[in-house]
Amino acid sequence: MKKLILGIISILLSFSMFGQYELNDEIPFDESITYGKLDNGLTYYIKSNPKPENRAELKLAVYAGSVLEDEEQRGLAHFCEHMAFNGTKNFPKHELINYLESTGMEFGADVNAYTSFDETVYGITVPLDDEEMLDKGLLVLHDWAHYVSFEPEEIDAERGVIHEEWRMGQGAMDRMQREFMPKIFYNSKYAERLPIGLMDVVDNCKYETLKRFYKEWYRPEVMAVVVVGDFDEQKIEAKIKEKFSDIPANEDGRERKQFDIPNHDEILVSVASDPEAPMSLVQLYTKHPIINLETVADYREQMVSHLVSTMLNDRLKELTMQEEPPLVQGYAAHSNFIGTKSVFMGFGMPRNNDVQTALKAMVRENQRAKKHGFTETELERAKSTLLKNMEKSYKERNKRKSSSIVDEYKQHFMYPHDPVPGIEYEYELYQKYLPGITIDQVNNKIDELIIDKNKVIVLIMPEKEGIEIPSEEEVLTVYKDVVNSEVEPYVDKVVDKPLLEEKPEAVGIADESVDKKLDYTEWEFDNGVKVIIKPTEFKDDEILFKAVSPGGSSLYGQKDDISADIVAGVASESGIGNFDRMEMDKYLSDKNVQIRPYVNETSEGLNGKCSPDDLETMLKMIYLNFTKPRVTESGFNTYINKLESQLENKSLDPQSVWQDSIKAIMANYHPRRRPLTPEILSEASFSKIRYILKSRFGDPGNFTFYFVGNINPEEVKEQFETYLGSLPKVNREEDFKDLGIEPPSGIVDKTVYKGTDPKSMVIINFHGDMEYNLENRLHLDAVSKVLSTKLLEEIREKKSGVYTIGAYPDARKEPKGQYRVTIFFSCDPERMDELTKGVFAEIEKIQKNGPTDTDLSKVIEKEKRAYEDNLQENRYWLQKLEEIEESSIKANDVLKYEKYINKLDNKTLKEAANTFFSQKEYIRIALKPEKGSQEKE
Repeated sequence: MKKLILGIISILLSFSMFGQYELNDEIPFDESITYGKLDNGLTYYIKSNPKPENRAELKLAVYAGSVLEDEEQRGLAHFCEHMAFNGTKNFPKHELINYLESTGMEFGADVNAYTSFDETVYGITVPLDDEEMLDKGLLVLHDWAHYVSFEPEEIDAERGVIHEEWRMGQGAMDRMQREFMPKIFYNSKYAERLPIGLMDVVDNCKYETLKRFYKEWYRPEVMAVVVVGDFDEQKIEAKIKEKFSDIPANEDGRERKQFDIPNHDEILVSVASDPEAPMSLVQLYTKHPIINLETVADYREQMVSHLVSTMLNDRLKELTMQEEPPLVQGYAAHSNFIGTKSVFMGFGMPRNNDVQTALKAMVRENQRAKKHGFTETELERAKSTLLKNMEKSYKERNKRKSSSIVDEYKQHFMYPHDPVPGIEYEYELYQKYLPGITIDQVNNKIDELIIDKNKVIVLIMPEKEGIEIPSEEEVLTVYKDVVNSEVEPYVDKVVDKPLLEEKPEAVGIADESVDKKLDYTEWEFDNGVKVIIKPTEFKDDEILFKAVSPGGSSLYGQKDDISADIVAGVASESGIGNFDRMEMDKYLSDKNVQIRPYVNETSEGLNGKCSPDDLETMLKMIYLNFTKPRVTESGFNTYINKLESQLENKSLDPQSVWQDSIKAIMANYHPRRRPLTPEILSEASFSKIRYILKSRFGDPGNFTFYFVGNINPEEVKEQFETYLGSLPKVNREEDFKDLGIEPPSGIVDKTVYKGTDPKSMVIINFHGDMEYNLENRLHLDAVSKVLSTKLLEEIREKKSGVYTIGAYPDARKEPKGQYRVTIFFSCDPERMDELTKGVFAEIEKIQKNGPTDTDLSKVIEKEKRAYEDNLQENRYWLQKLEEIEESSIKANDVLKYEKYINKLDNKTLKEAANTFFSQKEYIRIALKPEKGSQEKE
């Protein structure tokens, strides 16, 4: 009775609460945020948030980006960002990165920054073991805001790093982007201020010219400090006031203008083509005034826009599911863009490079919606989808990660038209106003969004034999012909049938056990099905799921390898049970469920996730994957068409050719590692795929099912007995086969010559057999982290030879214990051999001397921080339960992992370096421009 009374009170309060929001009310600022402005003009946002525990996210947001550069400064906004990591008042030279890494934070993952047209943002993650760490973290932001050193020798060294960042971005997409950007940013300064800038400026600018940008635009009144984490807000506010008040206000600073993109009545067209283009793409842009959310009415109007986008996306998705689709991918959305503009945009990937057919299809769907509107059933599904998504955010409000919150506050500072009323308020607005939005209001909105004024049509295409590049006039004619043609109303095929025709009869659990240390439950059924469930409190609205069985594509011969490789993709396109893919998507529109089959070389299974409310739906879908797996000819043809479209231009793209070469060489040209081409794809057989799918999921008893998240085993036991206990019993024992795919022995050094851009890409791969256990994997990961740090210090910072470089480890248990460490970098082709020698020189130092005490301390802290974070993640526990079940680790190892970390020492990592980086057993594969290329920097 008490629960009933409380429930009634809650409902009455909610109705009362909903009633107080009127359309002309201003959207409030979330009062739970500690917000203020210092006397010098600097803004701050502070929010206490316990997820993840013992962490704080710190950001410095500077409302200044490349659009503010003078002509002789093009690229210097970005240059200033780089210099912030090369010496400040309290952290000389590279002490900043050294300090942050000493706390266990990784450069790139936990320490990062970016520069865009309108903003520059710096961020760090800080552990909260003691108050000094947070104090130093704030000191870092303080120095970035006003006390960057700009030492001449550091400026000169960083020129090369930025040049290499520019080099990495070179290629067909960059060339085509520079063609169509002036049309999208029509007559605006944005068209001339790509953040990477001009290398002539970066290479030759005077020191004072660079410092001038920093002095003029890094001012308190255009800056915000945002701090979110597991702390006391009042203490943080006091610290911010103490630390940042000494930054002087700049009363003589230049006006921070907001730049516009001028309107245009005519439709602008850009057809950008390139001999190395990796894809064709159709883009439609219609620019509108910025979405300014000041009142409840504005917020409600945005809901209408979201509904339009959702329904139009569903229609485009239907087109891609046809056996002969006019496009293989399609997307539409209305969102804020740049400057004072929002944009209603559409993207479509053509089939067979047929951009005109794709353009017609996209324009036709826009016109269908504009002329005939949407249907009531479409609208109700879209409402259910949006409300379900908002409901998920609401349920997760107390488990939200600090990183997403800090980004939201940063966004509000830069763009006050994007309010932060709090998820509770937004959820209430959705509950009150979304159900009342009518079909007429939605159809009026599509009339507003789809107009010819401020429209830009962009086509991206490869230049190759058999493809005719249309002129801008021809594209415009195609567009107008479709707009002026008759189009039939959309017919919504409504799904009105149950997922299961009959509920299966429950079968009780045969055996049950509980691991009290790790708090997971294990059930076994008579049919052989094993279920492992671990309840967690990390997220209130998430259950992660995986089912796995040994076998995979290794059980099929060479003639069927392509069919086996794509079976899961074809199954996903075909639907499940009595539902085709389109029907399944509609059925799930008001549910938070995702589930996909997979078949890899050594196993098969299912991956998925759901809301606790939708667990039974997911269990029904699992049941159908075993009892009614579905492969249809239309699903087969749809998947093949999509895959062919991704492959048809691959041979034109230098990086794709290089990656295919890596795949082949690393497998010593084994036929099961053939790079996929449209010709090889034609080997796939519909009948064989149907057989493989039924075979792989024909024995439920060979599977182990894992569930991790907000799930109570006792409360869901009956559902599991119904949908998993009732699965058929099959007497079959299976395991994978070792196909004998091994990398070549000895030293292999290959160069792929492809492309015209002045850049090389290099991988150096070390490989070998390894006993797959926890300590070996830790040693592999730790020594790779040590090497990554040294490579950044020596190859990036001291040699100015690369933008990014690192050593990336991979350990595999199946088909046998093996390791790989891949070192990757991009560089000037003329320096490739020099930098490769530099990489080996760093490896030799670790092999000879082991890590320095400083580097050892850093890697221990990094491993501890990663472990602390992982313990709060459902995905980590899903992986660990699988490893325990497969006997890769012991249950106690999970809780003792920090002890293994603390045992890391110089001797252990020195031995690891000599084991994992054998200079007698490695592969280097480089990409260089084609010989005789005339392309210049």
